[in-house]
Amino acid sequence: MPGRLAMTLLLGLLVSFAPMTIDLYLPAFPIMARDLMTDAESIQLTLSVYMVGFALAQTFFGPVSDRFGRKPTIIVGTCIYLVASVACALATSVEQLIVFRLIQSFGAAVGPVVARAVVRDMFTREEAARMYSVVTTVVAIAPIIAPVLGGIIVVWLGWRANFWILTGFGATAMLLVIVMLPETNKTPDPSATRITQMLSNFASMLSSRTYAGYVLTIIGNFSGLFAYLLGASFVLVGQLGMSPTAFGLSFGFASVGFMSGAFLGSRIVRLVGIERMCLMGTFCSAAGGALVFVLIWSDVITIWSIILPTVVYFFGMGMSQPNIQAGAISPYPHMAGAAASLLGLAQYVSAGLLSMVLAVFAFDQTFLLATIMGVSGVFAFVAFLLMIWVPMKRAEFQ
Repeated sequence: MPGRLAMTLLLGLLVSFAPMTIDLYLPAFPIMARDLMTDAESIQLTLSVYMVGFALAQTFFGPVSDRFGRKPTIIVGTCIYLVASVACALATSVEQLIVFRLIQSFGAAVGPVVARAVVRDMFTREEAARMYSVVTTVVAIAPIIAPVLGGIIVVWLGWRANFWILTGFGATAMLLVIVMLPETNKTPDPSATRITQMLSNFASMLSSRTYAGYVLTIIGNFSGLFAYLLGASFVLVGQLGMSPTAFGLSFGFASVGFMSGAFLGSRIVRLVGIERMCLMGTFCSAAGGALVFVLIWSDVITIWSIILPTVVYFFGMGMSQPNIQAGAISPYPHMAGAAASLLGLAQYVSAGLLSMVLAVFAFDQTFLLATIMGVSGVFAFVAFLLMIWVPMKRAEFQ
């Protein structure tokens, strides 16, 4: 059994599949569009299909890990990821890239969903929240490094090199899992992958007001984050004239906000509790989203009027996101994989479908980014307030 630090770093690496696979190639969007002779919407679709595929695959890998174990599930998923990453690097058209990104997302989904289940296997509710916060702090390094590295790579080596870097990342993760990760699922459930049992488990969780509240909160949080991922490079690089390298640095600056929120959460969650951490975090994200909405719609369109409110939004997400995961998954120790996968399904499908719908219409990217961030941040705060916080307080006074 590896030590706590080694386990934290390993889990952080597994959860980093999502931000690394998304953020590394963001600075290359405009260059990819020119090289593949396509438009911005088609390049954005490579991210949209990734999100949808990532979400759907989680509903498969979560129950599979409940039945067959965490470790073999991660190894199989990572093999899929490696093959698809190589294919992305060799793609010669945007249509090929879209297909290969979809396959890549299937493999990438295994890391985050199984890592969350591993945390639930090993820790109690409050300890799990703290561990999620620590892992999130480690993971937040990826969005800082990835866009900066991606911006440098695209300038010096071209956009295809980003996918070769991801291939190496996946190979490293798989090797470390084989060597370091113990099997934490001590009571495999042979019925976990039966369709009727899966649907019954999902229905049981969604029938809980608390779990449904966490699902809606994470949908709001993640939709705002995804709006920034989807539109930031076109707004900051394409419209406001930032270089890809400077964009990577600015994205890293916003990610520092996320990491700071996660670090603060890991320090104080034992004192204030999971629910209060979620309340404070979603309030910060709502404030950041509302601020960028007001500034942009007041025609204050500058680099800093976008980045600074985004830092506040990300800071709030860093506080709330680990606690949302702990609050949602902890009540289901015997189907932690299914609980984690359903939570992931909700956040990635909502974000991916949102982007697909918007890609059909020609909206101004700046106003689109500001509007979705503002609405999403407020929605997450209101959902948590009405479905979890207020009922919890009422119950305390009864």
